[in-house]
Amino acid sequence: MENIINTYQNRIKAMGFKPRRKEDVPVVMDVYCEALANAKIEGLELLADDHAFCLLLVETEIPVDVAINLAQEYNRDVLSRQKIAA
Repeated sequence: MENIINTYQNRIKAMGFKPRRKEDVPVVMDVYCEALANAKIEGLELLADDHAFCLLLVETEIPVDVAINLAQEYNRDVLSRQKIAA
């Protein structure tokens, strides 16, 4: 089975979207760091793939609305893969 990060890298490459403004990157990174802090407060441990996925969204300059949809799909995919593995 293809690595989940590779799956999303390929999907993002195939998408036609207008990249976010360079000025928005620090804001996006702040939101990412806040999300990590919130996950830690809630006792959730993010895995390397989770970090890689989030950074993929930042580095590819995906617009926020597209990133939110992909993040929701990613979460569903991860849960689905965990159920299959169990």
